[in-house]
Amino acid sequence: MPATLSIGSMGPLVKQLQEGLNQLASQLPKLAPDGQFGPKTRGRVQEFQTKNQLVPDGIVGPLTWDVLLQLLQQVAQGGVPTMPGMTSSVFDALRPLVLLIAQQHMGKVDFGQLVNGRPKGIDFVKEVFDFAAGVKLTDANFREGGTSAGNWIATPWVGNTAHVKSWCGIFAIYCYRKAGIPVHWDIGKGGPVGPLRMRTFSPGFASKLKPGDIGSVRTKSHHFLIESINSQGPLPPLTTIDGNTDFGRIQRRNAHKVGQDNFNAYEFTQ
Repeated sequence: MPATLSIGSMGPLVKQLQEGLNQLASQLPKLAPDGQFGPKTRGRVQEFQTKNQLVPDGIVGPLTWDVLLQLLQQVAQGGVPTMPGMTSSVFDALRPLVLLIAQQHMGKVDFGQLVNGRPKGIDFVKEVFDFAAGVKLTDANFREGGTSAGNWIATPWVGNTAHVKSWCGIFAIYCYRKAGIPVHWDIGKGGPVGPLRMRTFSPGFASKLKPGDIGSVRTKSHHFLIESINSQGPLPPLTTIDGNTDFGRIQRRNAHKVGQDNFNAYEFTQ
C-alpha cells in the first residue's frame, strides 16, 4: 500500500492521488496535479472520505487508499472496452492507477530473504507470470538446474533450465493489466502485445513522456514504469519503478535518463 499522505506532503505520489481524485465525481473544482498536498487537496480527500463512510480527517492512510484503488478499478472496468476500442484518453485516465498498483508491490519480493524456507515474494512472481504472460510456474522454475538442490534464483527458467526469463517488463504489463489496460506479455518474443509500440526518437521525444509510460533501456533489455519526469528539456532524469532488480526486488530508482543507455519508451497507439 502506498505511503500515508497528509497536509504538507509533496512528490509524485501526491500528484497521483490528485489525478486519481480527479477521475471521480466531486462537487469541488478539479485539483491541479502539482504534487503538493495543500488545503484544496485536503478538501477533496475529506469529501471523498465522507462519501465513502470513512473518517473525514483528510489523511490518506491504508483505508482511504484501499477504497480509492477499488473505485478507480471500477472506473477502469466500466470505462475500458476490449481491444481495439480503447482510446488514448482512457489510457491517460488510468495512469495514476497503474502507478498506484506498482507502488503497492514495492518491497514484496526479495530473494535474499527466506520465509519458511522459500524466497520472499516467490508466489507473487508466479502470479505476475501467470496474469501478465499466461505462464504458470512452480517452485522448481526458481531453482538452478530445475532440481531441489539448486540455488534459488529470482529470474526463473521457462521451458528450458538454461533459459532464464527476466520479468521486469512482465511486471510493468502486470500493472497495466491490473488497471484494466488490454495488453499482455509475449514470453516468446520478449515484449508487450496490444495497443503499444516503441516510440521513434525525435527532438521532441522527452516532452511526450508521461508518468505511467513503460520505459526501456535496450542495451540491457530492461523495462520499467516511469513514475515521474524530473526536469524539462530534451534529456530529463527520471524516477522509475523497476521490477526484477537485485534479488528480484521491486524498487523505486533514479538511475534512468533520457538520452542515456539507449533509452526509449512505449506509446499508446489508439
